[in-house]
Amino acid sequence: MFVSKAEYRVNAEFAQRNLENIKAFLPLALERLRPGSSYSVSVSKDGRSFLHLFIHQAEPDTEILGEIPAFLHFLKEVMEGCEIPPSMTTFTEI
Repeated sequence: MFVSKAEYRVNAEFAQRNLENIKAFLPLALERLRPGSSYSVSVSKDGRSFLHLFIHQAEPDTEILGEIPAFLHFLKEVMEGCEIPPSMTTFTEI
């Protein structure tokens, strides 16, 4: 199993727009997941710090996100609205 983690913090004025962008792509991403995989997004109490967790049963299948236009739009805007840019880490189950 593989776990991909992305964390970032957006500017205060972009926080609501980021939530809207996530809500636009997340249902589409969940529909495309392979059996046994999951994707979740959490926001911290400050409303500006976000955590994306993508759990894959086999090889990381992050390519499914790149097939979703709403995800590509989210990526473009989040890079412009970040105070702290995304850091991405992938873990392998022991």
